[in-house]
This record gives sequence, C-alpha cells and structure tokens, in this order.
Amino acid sequence: MARVALTELLLFLAPFIVFALYLRFGRGLDSLLAGWSTTAFAICTLIAVVLVAGSLYVIEWEGRGPTKGRYVPPAWKDGVLTPGHIE
Repeated sequence: MARVALTELLLFLAPFIVFALYLRFGRGLDSLLAGWSTTAFAICTLIAVVLVAGSLYVIEWEGRGPTKGRYVPPAWKDGVLTPGHIE
C-alpha cells in the first residue's frame, strides 16, 4: 500500500517538477517563483489530477480477478475456514 501511495504522490508532483525544470533550464530563470502564474499552476494541477486518476484506474483494472463465474463466500467446513473463491 505504501508503494501505491508513493507512486501516486510522485505522479502528482511530476508535472510541477517538470515545469520547474523547464523554468530553470529552458527559460533560464534564476528565480523559479518568477515563472509561476495562476494559469501555469492550474494547468499543472489539472495534469497531475489526470495522471493520478488514470493510474488509479489502471491499478484497479489490472487488479481485477476473473469476472465470470459464481462467487462462493468464505465458509466453515468441518472446523476449517475455506476462503472465498470464484467457481
């Protein structure tokens, strides 16, 4: 779970880091705060939200189990817990 949270945090911060690197090395601004505007911040935030939402969708999509069949819930049989499964 910590790996997923760290991945999501890095994906959220990625647009801001890329834009800061662009300001520093692309435009050659000494002060990184000089290049930030409300529009630039809003665009970076929008891109970050799309990246995080997309990655959460992909994680959920890949983590799904089989979707066909009948779900059998966990049950006690002869004193032994049988885990839930799909038949």
